[in-house]
Amino acid sequence: MKETSKASLRRSRDPSFVQRYLVGDGLDIGGKDDPLTQHMASFPLMRSAAVRDASQGSVTAMDGVPDARYDFVHASHILAEQDNPHKALARWLDLLKPGGHAVITVPDEDLYGKGDWPSRFNRNHKASFTICKPAHKLPRSIDVLELVSAMSNVAQCERVTLLRDHYDDQRHSVDQTDKGFAECAIEIVLRKRDVPTARAMLETAAQARSAGQGIAACKDAARTYPYRFDVYHRAMLEFLRWEVPHEADALWDECAKRLAGEHPPQLYKVLHAISRGKLQEGFAMREALMAPFGWRRRTTVQPPHGVAQWTGQPLNGKSIAIWSEFGLGDEIFFLRFARIFRERCGAQKVVVVCQAPLAELYEASGEADEVVSVENVAKLPHVDFWVFPHAIPAWLKLDLEALPSTTPYLRAPEGVPSKLPAAAHDKLKVGIVFKGNPTHENDRHRSLPSLAVLDDVFKLEGMEFYSLQKGAGADEAARYASERPNFHDVGVALETMAETASAIASLDLVLTVDTSVAHVAGAMGKPVWLMLPCYGDWRWHYTREDSPWYPSMRLFRRRFGADWSEVVARMVGHLQQFRFSMPARLLANARASGI
Repeated sequence: MKETSKASLRRSRDPSFVQRYLVGDGLDIGGKDDPLTQHMASFPLMRSAAVRDASQGSVTAMDGVPDARYDFVHASHILAEQDNPHKALARWLDLLKPGGHAVITVPDEDLYGKGDWPSRFNRNHKASFTICKPAHKLPRSIDVLELVSAMSNVAQCERVTLLRDHYDDQRHSVDQTDKGFAECAIEIVLRKRDVPTARAMLETAAQARSAGQGIAACKDAARTYPYRFDVYHRAMLEFLRWEVPHEADALWDECAKRLAGEHPPQLYKVLHAISRGKLQEGFAMREALMAPFGWRRRTTVQPPHGVAQWTGQPLNGKSIAIWSEFGLGDEIFFLRFARIFRERCGAQKVVVVCQAPLAELYEASGEADEVVSVENVAKLPHVDFWVFPHAIPAWLKLDLEALPSTTPYLRAPEGVPSKLPAAAHDKLKVGIVFKGNPTHENDRHRSLPSLAVLDDVFKLEGMEFYSLQKGAGADEAARYASERPNFHDVGVALETMAETASAIASLDLVLTVDTSVAHVAGAMGKPVWLMLPCYGDWRWHYTREDSPWYPSMRLFRRRFGADWSEVVARMVGHLQQFRFSMPARLLANARASGI
């Protein structure tokens, strides 16, 4: 007899199950092969028991199932098959109405599991369960009393029972659940408390009138719903809103602990550490996080066989290759370490492997002893070590407030003409980039919705604007150029990163969202104003208005609860100051010297 059928036969004789627990509309999790509905006659107050199993999606995530929908949730042994049983049970409790019951059975690790791990009888089991066993727990053992306690903020425990009726101690070594009436399980019944939903608690945090109220509300939400990543993420945003990112240190530690084995919590913990300026600690954690994925997650070309990966070894008199990794902006950002390897670490030779669009620009800049495009890695010269760019700060100690001086470390190639139209010497030349690559995971927040957001900037007198926009947004830039005499579409004529750099060299200022152009301008030492979303990339850190990585850069962050118009209003005032602080003579001299 199957487990739900055995349990239903027993429960039908218990008034608590008949009159309180299995009452109303329920959800039968994992009950496809032995559904609770076939026993509805034994529970006359049960109206329905919809089945949800793995064929409909993760029974831990329960995507598409609304919160507070059911009077009861029933799960027979399926909790043992979840990667994170705590998270699964917490999610199932979300689905209950206040006062509803979760009726859960799990296999006992001694009666059913025979004290062995992994399970001899069910290889789908990812955890074993016991009731307060002080010693000799199995490697994936969960104490049911601890599990129940972890849910106590949202549910009251009404029953924890070791089920061993019909169990024959003389036949201990065999699976007695396969045939007959033995259950060999632990039964748990939890009653949902009348507590605010996670959404309601986060809305309370968002409506807080002070930092103290907001922080307390976020911590309360994370305490009540400790297995929901969205709660931690939203709490992080609220901490940034009140400019108290340090409050998130313990938050992300707890998130990574509660959601162990999941990538997003670990990643956000890493990014938080780096954003807080804990560079070596954060990048070291990042390397450990990336290790299981191998090189394919990081680059398009495999690093060389037979060459040691650099993990902090002395570089005096040695050669090293900085490998290609991730996007163009990333590679430009980390090019600074070519100089640092030579000047600070004593490397005799630094080779940089980069994506093809950067090769000409890198060669003109002279920071690397040799530049190799990913298309030509077969011609990589002999080196003693290679390293992924993001791994460098894991092994090289850096102080965010005292970074080695490296900028400018990009230069526009000689012989590549600027494609900017001529302008009067008394006009301020401003480059514009308003959209990034739409495939970027944060592009919805980092890119401007349209060029019209900057209309108040374009109304300023004494300025000429040059769009460097490529790809997304290029059509809009072309339209603006046809309608506004002070707006020029240069992006349409730029075919290489070297040409982009030459255009930037002819500008007085670059005004951009977070794209590779920001890195080119910053690495060239060009004044660059970066428009950032309220929650941006790690390299801009959390609340700074300057960049320790690019001294010529100024950060304009979108404030929480505000739209881009607030950013533009601030930039308009600063642009007017910038314009009148540079006399025509200085503008002319700057252009003549190519800076």
